[in-house]
Amino acid sequence: MGRAFNIVKGLIFMSVYIATTMVIPFLTFTWIKEVQILGVGIVLTQHDYEKIIFWISAFGLLISSTAFFNYSSPKQSIRKGTFALVQIILNCLYIWSYKFSGATEIRFEIVIEIANLGFISINIEKMVMLYMGVYFLTIILKGYDFFDFLLNRKNIREKRYKKKEGGNDLS
Repeated sequence: MGRAFNIVKGLIFMSVYIATTMVIPFLTFTWIKEVQILGVGIVLTQHDYEKIIFWISAFGLLISSTAFFNYSSPKQSIRKGTFALVQIILNCLYIWSYKFSGATEIRFEIVIEIANLGFISINIEKMVMLYMGVYFLTIILKGYDFFDFLLNRKNIREKRYKKKEGGNDLS
């Protein structure tokens, strides 16, 4: 049951990451590209819509694939530690790609049939920097886990071996 369960668990988490890093942002940016509110058109003025979608898709695929390997790996294994660390770094790059693609400063024009009334600008750069701070702390935590798995490899394997044989570990 262990291997099959890990594969299914990896597929489930990969699906969750596909939904959260690719599908939801894609639908959001597609929906806000042109919105009608009370007959007033609000149009995304950024010409970088394709660039935003490209970076979201590129990093979303990378994060989803590493999520599969991370969550399908056995607990306390070097492979799990490695993929968890790589996934966190890719998450940082994903968040940072919002800044580089122009998605942190979203500008809309308010348009009525006759004239352009003005614009609305939404700046989420501070929120991105806050997420980057949280991810920095998470990188430190995952790095510690990786080195813990690496240094205590022998103890972890002995505990697994005792558990498989049905021995009682009272220590």
